[in-house]
Amino acid sequence: MDANLEEKISIELSKGELLVIFEFLARSYDAWRESGNKDENTFVLSPPDAGERIILWHLEGAIEKTLAEVFSPEYRALIERAKETAIGDRR
Repeated sequence: MDANLEEKISIELSKGELLVIFEFLARSYDAWRESGNKDENTFVLSPPDAGERIILWHLEGAIEKTLAEVFSPEYRALIERAKETAIGDRR
């Protein structure tokens, strides 16, 4: 599968779901920053509460319905390629 990993896609979630995901990620970033650890190789995810966990499952389901690549035999290689691109974009 020759996936164009730069292609823009859309997934559908409600504003409320996106708001909860944003808060979850922002809270996790704040916890990492406040830990005093500035190592970019570490990451702190706050434990999700029941509502956050359900909404994260909704996000996973929306991604799964949108991306055929999730079922590709080359899935792991695609993940690595996408990560390398993201790291390269930060430099």
